[in-house]
Amino acid sequence: MKKVFLGLDTSCYTTSLALTDGEGRLLHQQRRLLPVKAGEKGLRQSEAFYQHMLYIPELFKEMEAALPFTLTDRLAAVAVSAKPCRRQESYMPVFRAGQAVAQALAAAAAVPLISTTHQEGHLMAALWSADLRPFFDSSGTGAFCLAKGKTMDWQQLCPFLAFHLSGGTTELILVHQVVQDQFFCFDYSVVSGTLDIPAGQLIDRTGQILGLPFPAGPHLENLALSKGPAAKPLESIPTHCRQGFISLSGGEAWAKRSIAGGKEAAEIARTIEHYIAGSLVKAVDAYLGRKPEELPKFIVFMGGVASNAYIRQLLQTRLERKIPCVFALPEYSTDNALGTALIGVASVNKGSMPLNC
Repeated sequence: MKKVFLGLDTSCYTTSLALTDGEGRLLHQQRRLLPVKAGEKGLRQSEAFYQHMLYIPELFKEMEAALPFTLTDRLAAVAVSAKPCRRQESYMPVFRAGQAVAQALAAAAAVPLISTTHQEGHLMAALWSADLRPFFDSSGTGAFCLAKGKTMDWQQLCPFLAFHLSGGTTELILVHQVVQDQFFCFDYSVVSGTLDIPAGQLIDRTGQILGLPFPAGPHLENLALSKGPAAKPLESIPTHCRQGFISLSGGEAWAKRSIAGGKEAAEIARTIEHYIAGSLVKAVDAYLGRKPEELPKFIVFMGGVASNAYIRQLLQTRLERKIPCVFALPEYSTDNALGTALIGVASVNKGSMPLNC
């Protein structure tokens, strides 16, 4: 009887469950976007926590109904995103919702409880869903595909860059290695990011200016696409980078001036996408320019903003000659518990983790 691994992630706007087997295959997942009232800029942590506690039982019922077996009969471990990132001071109350349920379930089923972070879950899901074959030797001995049942040799990937792009985070991290201590985790350092607002927050604030629902990401992308996929930005908003870190609040000020000046909403949306991509390229360029002799093997983009097709295409075009670019599948760029479950698998298997290539 094959064992299964459960992942839980309760971020600011999504309740997520995911179930994998011991070889990293996704068996089932459930996600519920937390509703935000029209006109509101977001959710307070207390309200988001309350909604998570409402939705988690519902998602478990839906998952149990879809599974051909009883979850607790096969459960090997429960993994949970306990905080936003690995920094010691990192904390958000919303993650306590998933943590409380995970602790109770692991104790009741007498299985290990594995604590990880939201950021590392994003990273693991991105690596799982991306095509990493170009980064392994041509003989195939180091290639890792679920269909072939081959496992992961992390040393062939590290060091690499990862750009986490979401409503709460815009950070460029350098992953030095993976560590199998008490649990599987990534050893990384932050090498760039924003000095003011994250990229996702700029999108949401622009969406509010344009009267779009919150969160604004998919609505802004669809609005920009209404002018056609080849639509050009209205102008090039100046991008700012100081000591390797970028500023994005200038985009919000430009959007306010543009809507007051009668500019078309779709053109404003496309220009903001262009501005974000240009700023991210500048951050990557600044890092690569500091240590050209220590070039990471690739850069992977993850987080909700990285699911935007126009931004992805522009990043690929502008960076491909400088560093290989890897993108998570769009459905695994946004918040999910798959990466959390996979970290549970890797923790129990002492680092062995097949990837979906």
